Amino acid sequence: MPPQLLKMIRAEIRAVFGRSSGRAALVIAAVLGIIAVFGLYRAADLAQEVQANGVPAASQIEFNLRGALGWALQFRNFFVLPLLLTLASAGSLGGELAGNTFRELLVRPVPRWSVVIAKLGALMTLSAASLGLTLATSLVAGAAVFGMAEGLGDAFAGYAATLLCDLGLICMTLLVSSFLRSVGGVVVGLALYLMADRLLGLGLGLLSSFGKEWAGTVRDYLPGNALSFWSDWDGTFDGGKAAGLVGLIVVCLVATIVRVHKMDVP
Repeated sequence: MPPQLLKMIRAEIRAVFGRSSGRAALVIAAVLGIIAVFGLYRAADLAQEVQANGVPAASQIEFNLRGALGWALQFRNFFVLPLLLTLASAGSLGGELAGNTFRELLVRPVPRWSVVIAKLGALMTLSAASLGLTLATSLVAGAAVFGMAEGLGDAFAGYAATLLCDLGLICMTLLVSSFLRSVGGVVVGLALYLMADRLLGLGLGLLSSFGKEWAGTVRDYLPGNALSFWSDWDGTFDGGKAAGLVGLIVVCLVATIVRVHKMDVP
């Protein structure tokens, strides 16, 4: 390991947390934890009056601390935080390429792979910090509203799985950023790809329901499906999703390192 790597990671952390996308991610992550808890609290009253197939909706929702942590996790992963994490990742590589500042990193006497690892380490620090804030605020607010509870292991596992999913999203974004060299282009490109991925997954799911077993297997390994690995927090985690996610991380990270190694930045 290059002796400068830790210094490089610290410098990247300052850059990532200094951008508006990084600061916004932390603020929104903290607020979403509180919103989720009080949203669940208000939903408890409404659920008493709503029925689904003759069954009270209240019986299908956990109105306790475990449920609050789950709601907070789903709020966090719904749209805003993944978008901000994508913006932060795109800005870390694509933004510097567009601004012609990435060359300063490549001309330093350090291996090029360490530049990628430093950026990855900083972005994962942002991911972990945002997750920690959501968990902390929802845990404190949830305990105050619903009281303490046991059996929170599944919820905590969901937060750990989300960290792994964030790693997959970051690696994908870094790879796309190395080609498009534009923050806006990266975000739009990834959004369009994930939409197409989602449609393909729905089509494969339909084929699977008609007895085509191969379609279900292929769907498990789609990047979009792998990035939803965290959503199984309240049950048994899907092995296919886990394998797809690990494969996505390895392929995207290795491809990004190779791309940066061969990059000629004037």
